[in-house]
Amino acid sequence: MFESRCLALRAACAAALLALLPALAWSQATPGQDGLSRAFVTVNGEPQSLARAEVLLREQIARGAPNSPQVQAAVREALVTQALMGQAAVKEGLDKLPLVQAQMELARQSVLIQAWQQQIAQSKEVSDEDLRIEYERQVKLLGPKQYRLRHILVNEEDTAKLLLERLRSGGKLADLAGEYSRDEATRGTGGLTDWLAQGEMQPALLKAVESLKSGQLAPAAVRGPAGWHVVALEEERAFSPPARDTLRPQLLRAIAQQRVQAAIEQLRQSAKVE
Repeated sequence: MFESRCLALRAACAAALLALLPALAWSQATPGQDGLSRAFVTVNGEPQSLARAEVLLREQIARGAPNSPQVQAAVREALVTQALMGQAAVKEGLDKLPLVQAQMELARQSVLIQAWQQQIAQSKEVSDEDLRIEYERQVKLLGPKQYRLRHILVNEEDTAKLLLERLRSGGKLADLAGEYSRDEATRGTGGLTDWLAQGEMQPALLKAVESLKSGQLAPAAVRGPAGWHVVALEEERAFSPPARDTLRPQLLRAIAQQRVQAAIEQLRQSAKVE
């Protein structure tokens, strides 16, 4: 729950939407659009295009497989098997079922969405100035300080209050965290978190600890999305962000996501939804 995150993770949390495809890899010479439409293998008289083979090969390469004859042969076998199963499904009339038709329509829409997002993300070159502005925005969001906390996460406020009483009576937060905390990430460390920048913290937790001194316990339990926190400030320090050049991939993804989100907002503003 309290794991440290890289600088650009906040803005790039939706970057998975930008499923950018690897470079065309089926052959040494990249085929044109006409070449991709030719048959790669024919199954029961139904051509399976080179484009389909290319998509499957890209998926394997994206997972780390080499572009080898063995992988290409496996792609061919996968195309044959998929074609046979698809033909059997049509023969059984499954393609006429309303829910199956809806799934096919959604799958087609998903592919179009990914292609559109890729086009928007790559529509304009990212300049050094763009990277500088995004880097400075991220640094500002994260704030000038980092905190390290020790906490216990429980479901009920009453339980949190009882734990506070035990701590005030001489109990050790680390011991009670190991016994009662629901936070799997910190229970084994006695409730001790990683270093957290201000912008990475839940607002209620930040408010509870930012005025504390090191080793001081927050006077009241703090409610968060996952439950109630009994929390103390372990230590604090100035936040030193990584150098901008080391974060270039994250910054590029964040900028791409912002472009996609801006394009989506434009579409929504001009859309007629009934």
